[in-house]
Amino acid sequence: MQGDGTSTAGGSNGARRVESADGTVRGELAAAPREVRLDVEAIRLKVRLGCLPAERALPQDVEVKITIRFAELPPACWTDALHDTVCYAELAALAREHVRSREFRLIERLALELYGLVRERLPRGARLDLTVTKLAPPVPELERGVRFTIADG
Repeated sequence: MQGDGTSTAGGSNGARRVESADGTVRGELAAAPREVRLDVEAIRLKVRLGCLPAERALPQDVEVKITIRFAELPPACWTDALHDTVCYAELAALAREHVRSREFRLIERLALELYGLVRERLPRGARLDLTVTKLAPPVPELERGVRFTIADG
């Protein structure tokens, strides 16, 4: 049994059969993967974010980066079906809808709320890293924005 809940068994041709913790055969691989992850590099959102009311008066651009580390290969690897994996279009829509009518003073609060939204939609055993980047904070010395990350251990 692998640390990710899968087990592998060698076949006569050197391929390895990948099985879920429940014994379902997921497919054959040349070797068991060390890591299985989905990276969503940048979901761009318009958010009312800032310490002062004037900063929150107009929505500003933020980017959300999401990394999902799956405990095992998602069934979509074999079924090619969207319902067998995490739909990043759905995550983007959820995030967009969540921030549409809210204001946030701090990037930390925004990140925590988005983390909770995404976390509850992940398969069992998956780990999540979520980073929110405020692209243009009103601090002249900051060239590339500021980021806040919440990451599962």
